[in-house]
Amino acid sequence: MPDFSRNARMVCALGIGVVLVGTSALQSLRNSAWAEEAVSESIKKEPALYKQSLVLTVAKAQEGQKLEDFCTDKEGRILALIGPATANEFGGLEGEGEPSVIGVATRLLSGGANTKKTPKFEPAVHVYDAAGKLISKWTVGFKGQAINAAPDGAVLVGGNGLVARFDLEGKKLLETESPQMTYIKDHPDDMKERAKEQLESDRAMYADRVKDFEDQLKELQANKEKNAKKKDPANKKDAAKKEATNKGLKDDQDDEPAAEEEEEAAQFSQLNEQSLKQIISAYKQQAKHLEKKTVEQALQEVVGRARQIHAISASKDNVFVTCPAMAGYGYGVWRTDNKFENAKEIVKSLSGCCGQMDVQCKNGELFVCENSRHRVIRFDIDGKEIAQFGKRDREGEGENFGGCCNPMNLCFSKDGNLFVSESNGVVKHFTPEGKYLGIVGVAKVQAGCKNSCVAVNADESRLYYIDIYQSKIIVLSRGEEQASK
Repeated sequence: MPDFSRNARMVCALGIGVVLVGTSALQSLRNSAWAEEAVSESIKKEPALYKQSLVLTVAKAQEGQKLEDFCTDKEGRILALIGPATANEFGGLEGEGEPSVIGVATRLLSGGANTKKTPKFEPAVHVYDAAGKLISKWTVGFKGQAINAAPDGAVLVGGNGLVARFDLEGKKLLETESPQMTYIKDHPDDMKERAKEQLESDRAMYADRVKDFEDQLKELQANKEKNAKKKDPANKKDAAKKEATNKGLKDDQDDEPAAEEEEEAAQFSQLNEQSLKQIISAYKQQAKHLEKKTVEQALQEVVGRARQIHAISASKDNVFVTCPAMAGYGYGVWRTDNKFENAKEIVKSLSGCCGQMDVQCKNGELFVCENSRHRVIRFDIDGKEIAQFGKRDREGEGENFGGCCNPMNLCFSKDGNLFVSESNGVVKHFTPEGKYLGIVGVAKVQAGCKNSCVAVNADESRLYYIDIYQSKIIVLSRGEEQASK
């Protein structure tokens, strides 16, 4: 049978190298790569606390808008962080559909170049009541990428190297550069050395990847040749098998599934060989590019990545900012006081996929969805690990997490339990210690590695799940609220 995990890795490789494959091959890769992201039948059969009841469109790409993130405040209102929908180099606008690797490759195959003008939009927060009615709007002043509510009711926004605090009416109380940008500014020599190490590491990594994929290609071709010999009529064993079949000594019904499986395997073999050749070519091109890249250019890329803010949360006395690590491609968590001062990087080298790393704070502890390692980790406010739970499982049943990289996001119930989301719309219920309590709900979304933000309203009658591809928020209702929809 086809190796779905390997095909999923190929899709990631397509993204790194921007590799183009044929349209039919691309569709096959799409189907196989995300097959393991589908909601399993066993999960569908589990009773859920919430059922989908409404879909809110909170941003429109045609008007230059894109949903970046959202949260609920202490009053249970929905705070949707809206940013500009940038026209990308592959054609189309962010927020108007699938912006994944597959989407990019599809656009390139269909002609490629950017043909759309981007309507101007000022980054803002759109405030909705629990039922989804728009109440107010207020501007942010910079491109926000993460939003959250602090215990004192303040609204925290981070993005593009900045962090800010607002009151509930949208008045900006404080804005300053994010802690990682302050570190970069204050340690230029250290950052240059890190950039040099990163460049050397990238060069070695691409050389290793080329060798790995070439080895896979050789193995695939060897198996293909071996299978071809088995089918050769000149092969005595094969001829004997055919003769036995003709004489009726082999049950035709038993033979049909085997033939179908062989045909399916042959199709995927051809697809994988073609894809591997394309990937190898792209990696070699990138390796050649890296050999020409200077340390200064590498430093500029490190600084550019560091401006991203992937999550922001707070305790009574501290703010926690999650951003790319100062070295490598992992993520780190910075702790500041409520004035965004006295910054310290307390957690390093978290592993996340597709630019996604969610970190939330509750009762003086941090809870991290480390999606690439299929687990939730608890830290104290000094960054010391307390506990962890979760592991990878193809079906994603029970306390396990499925797909290429889950869990993605989490929020907290009133009693301090965790609602943990996966990228296919599944939300699970856990205690802080990791005891699995059941399915919270399943939102109908397109699967894929992405922000899967979840939140609940004040009385927990509604659960909200982000549809980042379509700039929508899915509402799932509970109990009597659910029955009335």
